[in-house]
Amino acid sequence: MRIIIIGGSHAGIAIAKYLIKFDCHLDIILINDTSNLAFVPSTINFIFEGYSTIDNLTTDRIATKKTLEEMGINIKLNSPVTKIIPTTKTIQFLDNNLYQKELTYDRLILAMGSAKFSLSSFAPIQDNQQLLTYKSPAETIHAYQKIMASKEIAIVGAGLIGMELASSLTRVPNKKIEIFDQMNQPLFRYFDENITHILLKKKPSCVTFTFGKTLHSTTKKDNKVCLSFFDQTKVRADVAIFATNPKPNIAIIPSPIMLDFDNTVMTNSYMQTSDPNIYAIGDLVKVPFSFKVKKAYLPLISIARKTALIAACHIAKLPIPSIKPVQRTIGTKIFDSYLGSTGITSAEASLLNLNVSSVTKSFTHYSSLPQYANFSLTLKIIFDTKSHLLLGAQLITNLHEALHLITLLAQAIVDGKTIEALLFHEQFYAPFLSADTDFISEIVLQALHSFSA
Repeated sequence: MRIIIIGGSHAGIAIAKYLIKFDCHLDIILINDTSNLAFVPSTINFIFEGYSTIDNLTTDRIATKKTLEEMGINIKLNSPVTKIIPTTKTIQFLDNNLYQKELTYDRLILAMGSAKFSLSSFAPIQDNQQLLTYKSPAETIHAYQKIMASKEIAIVGAGLIGMELASSLTRVPNKKIEIFDQMNQPLFRYFDENITHILLKKKPSCVTFTFGKTLHSTTKKDNKVCLSFFDQTKVRADVAIFATNPKPNIAIIPSPIMLDFDNTVMTNSYMQTSDPNIYAIGDLVKVPFSFKVKKAYLPLISIARKTALIAACHIAKLPIPSIKPVQRTIGTKIFDSYLGSTGITSAEASLLNLNVSSVTKSFTHYSSLPQYANFSLTLKIIFDTKSHLLLGAQLITNLHEALHLITLLAQAIVDGKTIEALLFHEQFYAPFLSADTDFISEIVLQALHSFSA
């Protein structure tokens, strides 16, 4: 069987690896329009934080052509696909010499990923070198050079991408960073305001936030970028970085393949499109979210890999269940604080007309060891008021070891546990290795006490 994968995205790389592990006799061809395989845009953050250098940009990769070919996967780089013909199971592409070639397939995987940092269609952008993105290595090098030469930096979007970039830029001296967002708080998709309020109190003085601003257009003036917002506000900066609105890359998808209203590819529970021989994965698709939302667009690498595994198992005819609701679990580090989120937020529950309760509890003791003297953790759980089913959780802490709690809580949501069941969750205890307090049990006890009071 020949399987062609279009796109060297994280989902594309993942499904190629899964398939070759399931059946080493498969003819797997991964074709990508550039020489970049699974490039991580946040690499620029690692550079600013000193974990990598701009010189290592071409070597810091999750996968390389050589390692994939050693696994038995045929890799075609710098080979943009120009046409997909489902009726003949054929794709047309340009090779390195710009000659048009054709390949036939038995199964086709669409894994072109998303175009990040894009603006909405009503926000025209004047072409200039002060508007930065860093989706590719070339863009990353250009962005790095421009940012290092700039003092005033504007970031449009206070989501994960924008906040992680701002956090890394605080490591670079003499930078003034202003973050704009249309919402009234950062990271609104993942955290409620009582958690982000703690984060904002920890922000460095070089960072400022301006909320409630929706970008209208940009222009260039006097070697600066001018951002114009819908409320007539204008802001000038040396450079501007857009960290908003990722959109699926659908340019080559043929019309017989059904798209949803938001231009995501419509798939069934096994990631098959309206053509059963064509699958779509990663940032091209929506997935079931929580137990209350039918499908949502969640462009996260962890979810991209999950869709890749579902599709690979289905192609290999492995007896696995269809995709189950994901919990949008994330972990990150911003302004020297570790944050984790899973499931729905209290704000989302209100929008969904769910009857939920929430409890937030702060802790200042981890253990008696001196390195934990300044420990802090704030944990929040959201649960159904009637059934007590756990629906969401959030945390902010200054200790990396405490971040693992979000994974435990995410699995509890997936397993359909009530908060009462969490009281008896399994964990080890060893002096000098474990916390003195069972944080999950403590917050559950507070929640149960609030009902009995």
